[in-house]
Amino acid sequence: MMQGRHTPPSPPEVGNLDSDEMILEVGDIEEIIDMDDSIFESEGSSGNENEGPPVDEDHAQEEDDDAVCVFRGHTPKFTVFCCSLSKNGELAASGDENDKAYLWNANTGESIFSTGNSHDDSVIFAEFNYNDKYIATADMRGKIKLWRISDKTCIWETTLSNDITWIKWHHFSDVLIAGVVTGEVYMLKTRNDDCKVFAHGTGDRSETGVILPDGKRAAIGYQSGTIHVIDLKSNTVLSTTPRDQTRSRGHASAIIAIDCHVDNNLLISVSLQSQTILSTAHNGKVICILQDLNRNEAGNNTNNVETAAFCKDPTFPAAATGTVMSDIQGKIYIWDISKQILRHEMEQEGGITKLVWIKTILFTAGLDGKVRCFDARAGECLRQFSGHKAALYDLCISSGEKKALTVSDDSTARIFDISTVC
Repeated sequence: MMQGRHTPPSPPEVGNLDSDEMILEVGDIEEIIDMDDSIFESEGSSGNENEGPPVDEDHAQEEDDDAVCVFRGHTPKFTVFCCSLSKNGELAASGDENDKAYLWNANTGESIFSTGNSHDDSVIFAEFNYNDKYIATADMRGKIKLWRISDKTCIWETTLSNDITWIKWHHFSDVLIAGVVTGEVYMLKTRNDDCKVFAHGTGDRSETGVILPDGKRAAIGYQSGTIHVIDLKSNTVLSTTPRDQTRSRGHASAIIAIDCHVDNNLLISVSLQSQTILSTAHNGKVICILQDLNRNEAGNNTNNVETAAFCKDPTFPAAATGTVMSDIQGKIYIWDISKQILRHEMEQEGGITKLVWIKTILFTAGLDGKVRCFDARAGECLRQFSGHKAALYDLCISSGEKKALTVSDDSTARIFDISTVC
């Protein structure tokens, strides 16, 4: 949820609990007593909120639209910032600048329900939990709400003490991890309103984070350029990669993107000064400076790294970084992480806001409104998907690898059929 230079903006009161009570287990879920939340609107409600604007038939049938489904329920002229798909790809969720999130049918584009007027600021997070029973929505001001899909009911909510910078679902438990502008990282156990606060880095803005594949640890990137790896159960810092003003052993500026390899140890991180570093989670050691565009171009760089991600296929040891050179141009770098060398460098017409790997195929979301997919082994663009009329801000691929969901500054969400390229 951290913001780069061209990604959407993402700027609760809860107390510390005994860490011994916090156990992350797959089955660690309890039913929560329903709350009566009259502001939660279903499609059958009397209000017009959930019906969305009338569909422009001429616009919907433009020849260059590759989408198989378009959701037009968001308010026109408001940016849609975030999205997610259910595991079976049948349901989609999206959140917008007009303080609303929607659940909708990913096959028909029909709205199922809306969060109504329950949020206080732009919704920057709207995602399904690990078993698709719930959707969590969060706004920039720190309000987080949990909605049960089966009966369209809000069953839990909290407001953090400061603006949220990023938020993630745990991989296999109903736990949310969120970072805020004052540096704290919150671990919210939604089933019984438990909360743990990691105070490490207080005063140093928590910019971005990733939960490691083992589900036991998280790596947090801070405004200073520091990276902490924290143990989620014991509330302790396991390793630190400190800020380094020389840029030779660490970042010298804010961390704007971070990811972890499937090996649960190797981290890739990107700073605001377009420096990309490989480091280790277990001891914080910097393995190499993979990329440093600002240094290489004597501070006159206009090619800014915005995002990075590891390939999830263990047979292909690669990572990708994406840049914005301008609104009309970006670059993708494919790195061989075993040899720590550049494998491919490719240009695309729009700056890159997000990267998603599916096997050895890399999908990019562009500021030009297009989704592209690349064969990372060959370094070739396989296909591009058109339809959006403005910049893309999020991209999600279904677990079945058949659908891609995108949201945009054009106030729409779109589903693309990617089954022919995956």
